[in-house]
Amino acid sequence: MKIHTLIAVSMLFSLSACNELLDLIKEDVNSIELDNQLSILIEQHNMNDTISGESNLPDISSPIAQLGKKLFFSQSLSGDLNVACASCHHPALAGADALSLSIGANAVDSDVLGGGRLAIDNDFDVGRNAPTVFNTGLWRDGLFWDSRVEFVQGGISTPDSNFETVDLNAGSTLAAAQAKFPVTSNSEMLGDEFAQFENNDGVRDHLAQRMGNYGLHINVFDTNQWLTEFQLGFDSSESSEVLITFNNIAFAMGEYERSMLFVDSPWRQYVNGDINALSDSQKRGAQLFLTDDNNNGANCVQCHQGPTFTDERFNLVAFPQFGIKTNDDQGDIGREAVSNNQNDRYRFRTASLLNVELTAPYGHAGTYQTLEEVVAHYDNPRESVEDFFVENKMCDLTQFKNIENCDSIFNNAQNISMAALQEIGQRRRPGRNGSGSTLDNIQLNQDEQNDIVEFLRALTDVCASDLDCLTPWIADNVLDNPDGQMLKAKF
Repeated sequence: MKIHTLIAVSMLFSLSACNELLDLIKEDVNSIELDNQLSILIEQHNMNDTISGESNLPDISSPIAQLGKKLFFSQSLSGDLNVACASCHHPALAGADALSLSIGANAVDSDVLGGGRLAIDNDFDVGRNAPTVFNTGLWRDGLFWDSRVEFVQGGISTPDSNFETVDLNAGSTLAAAQAKFPVTSNSEMLGDEFAQFENNDGVRDHLAQRMGNYGLHINVFDTNQWLTEFQLGFDSSESSEVLITFNNIAFAMGEYERSMLFVDSPWRQYVNGDINALSDSQKRGAQLFLTDDNNNGANCVQCHQGPTFTDERFNLVAFPQFGIKTNDDQGDIGREAVSNNQNDRYRFRTASLLNVELTAPYGHAGTYQTLEEVVAHYDNPRESVEDFFVENKMCDLTQFKNIENCDSIFNNAQNISMAALQEIGQRRRPGRNGSGSTLDNIQLNQDEQNDIVEFLRALTDVCASDLDCLTPWIADNVLDNPDGQMLKAKF
């Protein structure tokens, strides 16, 4: 090869190497600039705040949380001895059940959990999706999709008291107050065979007596070691009548739920200073998430605020809805059913996004199976809802895909869903494109939507998806089975 040819080839290689170096430098500069912009947004939106109440939560190894775990997995708290709290909120399913609509007392096989759990005669009589119990202890204001258990001035209000009126028997924590209600619901845990009572407290008292082997329910189980368990949990030598009350049952289960703290995510590591904890895509997604729509952002932070990613308020987002309530004229009206305020119609409590990657399907009716679908909905709600029904996507969901004529189960679902969209239309304000509703058409391109999804995946605590790590929160078939009624989960 001639010398001038060698020189030319050498120069080409040098130029190529130089271009690659320049590209790397440019990428580093862009990444540094992105980190700087995120730092400002994190500070602006208080994303680096300490999570309120985190340091006051019980440890799963505490005696009271261990008692709560046994109770949480016990079918003894259901009227027909066929469902436990863990049936719809199992740690292996990220504290939920992987179903669109929960199946409680009418499961075909009570031990089957997850997508294989079937309802007898396809009777889906629980009207909503099961929220995760992970990080229950971090909620400050209320529990349930409509916060019907909530802190009010002077205490906690529940369905047993009037709206915004303190329930004197609610207990000291939201988790304890919430634990009193699934057991009183025929569709969730009570069933139809257990004796019916005039009020919820009658149900609770008789469940406690059956478990405690006193009152009207003596010697129901072949073996019963609950008194020993309660004495250990409460460090007391008192009798069953004193210790095994439903107030104590609810308190112990609440402490178990409050011990489920899963917040150590890549995002938190990034906020705490590890700039390599997120990919560039996740950083771009975070920037879109935290930037308002007037500055070409998605403005997700408007509702998903602070380190727990929720404002705990009630927002109208108009996800498609189905379920037993959609056969009524107005459907599931959400918070309005609690407040009796029509302005609350179709509004539901803002979900926390911590570990959201693990808690599909999404929405109060479990409408969307993927985070991609959720982000697309926020980008254009009307288009997403119309496509949902035109393409019959309900029948693609795990829970319904094998049901013949599944689209006829909830025959008014489309009308109700469109009514919620109409409510959004009446609350219009300028959006990212200069017009539209609170949610309508913020016009994210596909790459931007993908970046937001990647960011949402960065909110997952590694332990929350690791069965070995979750072992302390999962009951043992032998050690945690005081009366032989423990849920033996099959997935």
